Amino acid sequence: MVDHDAVRNLAERQHGVVTRRQLVELGFTRQAVAHSLSSGRLDRLTERVLRVRGSAPTAHQRAMAAALDVPSGAIALFSAAGLWRVPGFITEPWHVLTGRRPHRGGAHLGRVHSTVRWTKDDITTLDGIPVTTPLRTLVDLAGRIHPERLSKACDRMIDTRLLRLDQLHQLSSTLPERPRAPGTAALRRLIADRPPGYRPVASNLERRFETLLSGAGEAPFERQVDLGDADGWIGRVDFLDRSRGVVVEIQSELFHSGLVDRDRDRVRIARLRRAGWIVLEITEHEIWHRPDIVLAKVRGARGRHTTLAHQVTQDLTT
Repeated sequence: MVDHDAVRNLAERQHGVVTRRQLVELGFTRQAVAHSLSSGRLDRLTERVLRVRGSAPTAHQRAMAAALDVPSGAIALFSAAGLWRVPGFITEPWHVLTGRRPHRGGAHLGRVHSTVRWTKDDITTLDGIPVTTPLRTLVDLAGRIHPERLSKACDRMIDTRLLRLDQLHQLSSTLPERPRAPGTAALRRLIADRPPGYRPVASNLERRFETLLSGAGEAPFERQVDLGDADGWIGRVDFLDRSRGVVVEIQSELFHSGLVDRDRDRVRIARLRRAGWIVLEITEHEIWHRPDIVLAKVRGARGRHTTLAHQVTQDLTT
């Protein structure tokens, strides 16, 4: 006997769609499925996926249908990044990943991709929809998008706690020593740039600052470091060159323009300087429009440390 309540319950969990195979498992015969279609209980989306008549045609329903339309399929690649709300990625058209097997039975609702490296650990659910995990999503995007875009996606996942650094480092041990695919090389660089204790860039200004340094051949700074003095915690600084005693603070026009913000910054920077740090204040205008000034400030501060260290050495030897 056909259990229509079981069908409704299943459809509710799957955003209003079911597969023919699921209906068979619930006791439907081929004739019963045909009757449900002819009577208007179900609508045919593909030969494999059916929609319960009257269910809301939402994006979630389209995602679920695209995933169910492929054996062992899951939303992946750009669509998965979109579902995980990584900026810059859209969900549709839906990309679906599955194990390597022939894609028969006509057209699919999504763009289907095959892989030989596919385990249950690569799949999770988001709002009931099978989707590749954030880590697997990152792996699949590597080699398909520009490394800088991949880096931003990775930082977003870390910042929103979708991804942990230890997961990235464990992934490193599974990558082939001699990568043939461009995605493997991109992942190796990505992981190497994120050592233990790494913190993602907090803003586009900070990312721009790092890009300026890298392009000019300057050594990178540590990012988002907590500093203190004898009186306790001073605050978290934007960038730190620990070996040269240089702190860089990026002064955003949005977050550092109020009177309270300026007063707080003055107190904090004064404490940092009393603690012996060389503090550079770099403005948003300089970051975007005067990179020459930014680089001159950084080189001057690092050179000042070298000069001071040389003078101290001379004093000790005289």
